[in-house]
Amino acid sequence: MKAVVLTDHADHYEVLRLVDVAPPVVGPHDVLVEVQAAGFNPFDCKLRRGALRRFYPFTLPHVLGNDVAGVVAQKGAAVTNVDVGDRVYGMQATMRWGGYAEYCAMDAAFVRRIPAHLSFEQAAALPMVLETAWLGLIEYARVQPGTLVLVHGAAGGVGSMAVMLARAMGATVAATCSADAVDFVRDLGAQIIIDYTARDFTAVLREVDVVVDPIGGQTNLRSYEVLKRGGMMLTVLREDPVEMTHRERLCSTHHVTCRVVAFENHPAALDGAEPFLMRGELLPVVKQVLPLEHVAEAHRVSDHGHARGKTVIKVR
Repeated sequence: MKAVVLTDHADHYEVLRLVDVAPPVVGPHDVLVEVQAAGFNPFDCKLRRGALRRFYPFTLPHVLGNDVAGVVAQKGAAVTNVDVGDRVYGMQATMRWGGYAEYCAMDAAFVRRIPAHLSFEQAAALPMVLETAWLGLIEYARVQPGTLVLVHGAAGGVGSMAVMLARAMGATVAATCSADAVDFVRDLGAQIIIDYTARDFTAVLREVDVVVDPIGGQTNLRSYEVLKRGGMMLTVLREDPVEMTHRERLCSTHHVTCRVVAFENHPAALDGAEPFLMRGELLPVVKQVLPLEHVAEAHRVSDHGHARGKTVIKVR
């Protein structure tokens, strides 16, 4: 089968190579997915560079791509939740070969049937950002009507999903983004939009209940100034040295809590979000679709630009 394999950890993109490899082995609890589309995430860039090796010490060569959408081509003897021929999507475990390939063997517990109105490309844009936003806003922060949520990087993958999910739960949403993304973020449902190139969010907001921060650095540190006593910081980054250095002190000073909402497979979020998807309250935000042989381009754009929605790799 065709697959884009990571041959080494590096800042450059020549380590991503399109080659022929053997199809994955299917275990008794697995499904073999004939991959139609794979979602790209900035997380993939961190894995390429080796920034998360202590968490995910996979052996090279390796196939990246956690977000997978396709058709069940085969299932293990113990699988009961889906059938051969079903359209499915889900988030692959990072230590296993992922969706930058024509076939992907996944634990069946991680996949769900794709809502009928979604294409493979739309479904592939959802798992990681949806599961991350759901875990943070619903499981950790218990967002509800009346909650004031600040979402940084609101035009990006996690940010855009967090805006839509918080609004679907009845929260008031403030969002930061660049000037050229203001209309886009407004269309997502944000009610208070702050162009971070022109205005300081700390001069606009106070008494925020929940901050969703996929940015880190000084943005994270200054966000504590706008949190209300008893509020919650949801940091989407893992191993951000600035955030980690100051987290305990700032939580104590401002009497708030912090939860790290980094990569965690949480397929129950796909179940919980299905009614919102069916009602159109949560929408896949697909910025661009690239063919499998252009995976390196997705990495390059992510490394050097500001994301708006999701990039999807079309495998078939």
